[in-house]
Amino acid sequence: MKIIQVTNTYKDDVLQIVESCVPEGFVIRTLPENTEKALLDCISDADYVLASGRVKINAAVLGQAEKLKMIQRTGVGLDSLDLPELQRRGIPLYVNTGVNSNSVAEHTVLLMLACLRRLPEISGNTKSGKWIKQAQGIKTRELGNCTVGVIGMGNIGRKVVGLLKPFGTKAYYYAPYRLSEEMETELGVTYLSCDELFGTVDIITMHCPLTAQTMEMVNRRTLSLAKDGIIVINTARGRLVNEGDLLTALQSNKVSFAGLDVFETEPPKNTKLLEHEHVIATPHIAGVTYDSFYQMMHDAMRNIKLFDEGKLQVIEQYQLKV
Repeated sequence: MKIIQVTNTYKDDVLQIVESCVPEGFVIRTLPENTEKALLDCISDADYVLASGRVKINAAVLGQAEKLKMIQRTGVGLDSLDLPELQRRGIPLYVNTGVNSNSVAEHTVLLMLACLRRLPEISGNTKSGKWIKQAQGIKTRELGNCTVGVIGMGNIGRKVVGLLKPFGTKAYYYAPYRLSEEMETELGVTYLSCDELFGTVDIITMHCPLTAQTMEMVNRRTLSLAKDGIIVINTARGRLVNEGDLLTALQSNKVSFAGLDVFETEPPKNTKLLEHEHVIATPHIAGVTYDSFYQMMHDAMRNIKLFDEGKLQVIEQYQLKV
């Protein structure tokens, strides 16, 4: 039996879904805990790695992986992988492009609406017996009357723009590689520079990979360019946002609300940010629904099986694009 080493601690119902997708002739093995030591202790006899992104796959891990043939990511993010070391060792890497884009896009719009409609605050008031109608209602806004700035125009960014269309929302975007005029027209988006984007929109939403260029794109300087009361949404990577600068902007009301699914450290340690009444937080769950998780595992296991049979083209996906 060939071993697929999972870099996560899947249990119970989650593990059942994963096991249901394992092809014949393979066995999966999960980690006892999400640490580098746990991965180092069991990686030596693994034929394949199913990388969830929770534990870093670095030079030390790869040095122990004596039988490793290929790495399959459960999703698309590559910031947990030592890409130069993978390339040096010639280890093929596959990603599940677009597999959870619908889920992330839906969650993004959910966070936008929850912030605009002050959902946690109003739900809490109502459940505690405070029936306040107009006084609460006039503090909320409609998505259709807002402008949204999307940073990154890959699969998820485009899905978000598509979901915004029925609301009548005007969408702008920034990405290092500008779309063609035809694609911009088809999507209904307008390109702006990064600084122009921050200075124009009511809501900023992050949909780009974490790189040296994108790290802490949301910071004191870029937020200073924004309208008073801007909303910040992040369902991509935590370190795209400087959490200290965001908290300061929330405290001064420069940022009216933040909808955060990802954090600098996970679980997050910035308790002051989490405790702020205008922060809506979820546990890196934007890309995880039953539908997306099953498809993610199904596609990943299919790739591993096809690769093992020599039926999958060898590719090296080391280049990141926004």
